[in-house]
Amino acid sequence: MAKATPTRTLNSLPFQDLEPHRFEDLIRQLAYDMRRWKSLEATGRSGSDEGVDIRAIELVAPDERPVEEDPAEEDRIPAFVERLWIFQCKREKSLTPKRIRDVVAESLASLSSPPHGFILAVACDVSKKARDAFRDEMTKRLIEEFAIWARSELEDMLFQAKNDRLLFAYFGLSLQPRRRSIATTVRS
Repeated sequence: MAKATPTRTLNSLPFQDLEPHRFEDLIRQLAYDMRRWKSLEATGRSGSDEGVDIRAIELVAPDERPVEEDPAEEDRIPAFVERLWIFQCKREKSLTPKRIRDVVAESLASLSSPPHGFILAVACDVSKKARDAFRDEMTKRLIEEFAIWARSELEDMLFQAKNDRLLFAYFGLSLQPRRRSIATTVRS
């Protein structure tokens, strides 16, 4: 029988311990690599956010459809199409299906038309029933792209090498091996 070797593990990251605006900052910084954004606005910092913590405008290249033969028509094709995304951030200990439906309703109440995308970022784990309720709400409201970034998804993102700086900035942890300086290497 093989001898067991000890492993080093990390506890769950304490997202609930972050101040609400700092949690929103973390989510916004994780979103930067998600799409090509024209803007990522921290609307939740002002206090009167109307249920929208982060409002983002995605830039999308227009379809490559053939254009009418009229050259004036060709000049009017925009370089990029803009799509609205809403990010809602919650540091709650749990989210029931009913609570998720309420959060979605509150987040979209001030909008006259549905956004293209919606991200619900939460500091807790989310059950399958709650995820199903979220999916139902998004489909019913005609939102084309959506996701829940729950504790497990957020940890997965932060444990990627490209986000090690965020892991360190928000939680004081780094998973990257410490690099020795050239002088230290030469001395050894």
